[in-house]
Amino acid sequence: MSRSFAVALLVCLGLGLAQAPFSLGVANTEAPSPRPTWEGLLFGPAPEGYRGLATSARLLAWSVPWALVGSSLGLLSENPAQRSFWLTHAIWASVNSGIALVGLLGPEPEKAYLRDLLYLNAGLDLLYIAGGIYLALRPEARSQGAGWAIVLQGTWLLLFDLFNALALEGG
Repeated sequence: MSRSFAVALLVCLGLGLAQAPFSLGVANTEAPSPRPTWEGLLFGPAPEGYRGLATSARLLAWSVPWALVGSSLGLLSENPAQRSFWLTHAIWASVNSGIALVGLLGPEPEKAYLRDLLYLNAGLDLLYIAGGIYLALRPEARSQGAGWAIVLQGTWLLLFDLFNALALEGG
């Protein structure tokens, strides 16, 4: 079972990075205003012309600390459910960090493209939540821990994607 899980994880990681919005070459051709500071990207409304960059910066600012916390707590835990929860959480946060880095290094996407991609991701987040619930209801402690971690990650990503997509509506 752990071998198939590892293979599935690697496939999902590869697909997630391959489908990163900024690696597809759909870039905004308008000349944006001067690059905002990190504080401008992380706090308050996303600066016009830098919405993709701001979304990626916010995802990275959230995911890196949680990858570190999850891996630390997972490695220190002796309880199989807690260990599985925290290590699964750390893996998901690490994947999110990789996707955010791709977004930070790529061209700024068009506003409509970014919005549509965030809505698509929100739909996928619902599938993650459903899969996490399935695992959480299994009798094995490791499956339960991993399942609840996936539910938590999927729920946070759903809120993150919907919030950012709705911020791109109109205007």
